[in-house]
Amino acid sequence: MPSSPLPRIHHRLTVAVIAVSTMALVGVIITMWITEYLPSSARWPIVLLLFFLVSLVWTSVLRRQIERLVEAPLAESMSAAEAIAEGETSKRVPPGETYEFDLLATSINRMTDQLLASHQLRTRVEKLATMGRLAAGVSHEIGNPVSAIANYAHLLRMRTENVPGTTEPLDALEREITRIDRIMRGLLDYSRPRRLTPKPVVVDDVITDVLRLLGDQGVTRRYRLSVELEAPTGIVYAERHDLEQVFVNLMLNAVDAMDHEGLVAIRTQINDVTAFGDASEKRRTDTARDRWPHRPSRRASAWLARPESPNRFLQVLIADSGTGVSPEDEERIFEPFFSTKQPGKGTGLGLAIVASTIENLGGTIWVQRAREGGAAFVILLPLHASGLQAMSATTPSSNPIYTTPTSNPTYTTPSDSPSVQ
Repeated sequence: MPSSPLPRIHHRLTVAVIAVSTMALVGVIITMWITEYLPSSARWPIVLLLFFLVSLVWTSVLRRQIERLVEAPLAESMSAAEAIAEGETSKRVPPGETYEFDLLATSINRMTDQLLASHQLRTRVEKLATMGRLAAGVSHEIGNPVSAIANYAHLLRMRTENVPGTTEPLDALEREITRIDRIMRGLLDYSRPRRLTPKPVVVDDVITDVLRLLGDQGVTRRYRLSVELEAPTGIVYAERHDLEQVFVNLMLNAVDAMDHEGLVAIRTQINDVTAFGDASEKRRTDTARDRWPHRPSRRASAWLARPESPNRFLQVLIADSGTGVSPEDEERIFEPFFSTKQPGKGTGLGLAIVASTIENLGGTIWVQRAREGGAAFVILLPLHASGLQAMSATTPSSNPIYTTPTSNPTYTTPSDSPSVQ
């Protein structure tokens, strides 16, 4: 729907016709008054000439109004539709000057966004099916030889323990074997279906446990954390382990994007669709003038526009002060095996697993430039019924900013928690 009330076509045409007709009537009255004392033989030719000129002006003005209000925007809409049909998916219909054509432009652009999102989803599903078949073959054909190589490397290390010059190549061999194993496990995690037993999960609690886990393992001790957990009623229906894996991957990505020091900002809040129609948002830690625009990706905008999407949802933001993501890679970064890291530093499956997990939970994710200077990953998840009921019963209070303590308490990693290697 158009964002502001616009005039309708018939209103514009009616105003133009009334204006021209009024001017013509005034002109006729003035002419009749001037020629009142002229002979009839001279008066009537002047009146007929005046009528001809008025008709010509009236027709010309009406034609120009129809051309400006109907023909020109219709031609623009047809041209944009033809370009979109030929595959130019970045083409959009410009906003119209009237209500009808502005509504038409909005509908065509929304349809294009949804078609593009459906095409991307279909492409991702096809890739997932292909990777599933590939993973099944790889796990069988490569998994067994890799296990044998690992065993032989371990045996070789035992037999050459006192032989000088063998430690370094054996370390490199075991390191590469571990990397192959990590790639295979990531491929299987991304592609294979699992029997899920989802339960209502408080996301703020999951994030707190993940931060404690990463702090105990020393991953985040060199970095500053600014955490605003403002969604105590943010309950989603999910596997806790899957959510832990999502936040671990995003946190590790943020840490990898920074060089030895930096800032990681984490924020949760309950939000609704109208928030993404505003020009900007403000964090609780921002100054009065600090604003930052919402920029959902095209895929996320299509998710927000779906009839089945919830009106209220949990929003999670994880931002860093690292190198960021270039605009041309903001969508590709969630594709499997696409990585902006240096060769050998990553498998390109971490963010693909994150996106797949979030979409399986009925949510969406996108990345944009963070106010900290790096990348900001924004997650939207539908709320579980228990969270919605709690929201209606109580008003959530804002949690204080979480700062990583200098000495973390003892934390035992659960058996099903993600490990950091």
